[in-house]
Amino acid sequence: MRRAHLAIQVVPLGGAVDREAIEISIRCIRESGFKCGVGPMKTTTEGYSSDKLLRAALADHREVVSTDLKAVQANIRLLECSAGLDALGVCVVPYMESRNR
Repeated sequence: MRRAHLAIQVVPLGGAVDREAIEISIRCIRESGFKCGVGPMKTTTEGYSSDKLLRAALADHREVVSTDLKAVQANIRLLECSAGLDALGVCVVPYMESRNR
């Protein structure tokens, strides 16, 4: 079954506190209902419809733009495969390091 992964990085450009804008972005993606993972430089989501993922990313971007920032840059990457992709967890587990090292 077709599956897509979408990564969004929101870059606030002046105005409101940067952390606040990033928290708004993460909340918006989580509320979209898609499974997601938050990393230090991006939030990654997965789903079966790239159209729905892109709509969620656009809604996220617009939500952050509605703050008092001067500008917001959204860097979006989309990966889609008709043969299907592994779930996000399966993709990253081999590369995760133990926090005890």
